[in-house]
Amino acid sequence: MPKPLEKPMNFKEVHAFLGMGTDYVYKELESGRLPGFKLGNRWMVYPSALAKYLETRPSNRIKIR
Repeated sequence: MPKPLEKPMNFKEVHAFLGMGTDYVYKELESGRLPGFKLGNRWMVYPSALAKYLETRPSNRIKIR
């Protein structure tokens, strides 16, 4: 069964969802830590890539002592 197409989120949507500063979001995109792509001069991010990014952030990992 084919995977349904995802509608990518634009920078404003990603920025609002994360609630982080614009400089921080640009830095994450440009470094590749937050997987995205440029469409023309605009950053786009797939929701599944954003979810994976959030799962791998150090603040969201369970700390084992």
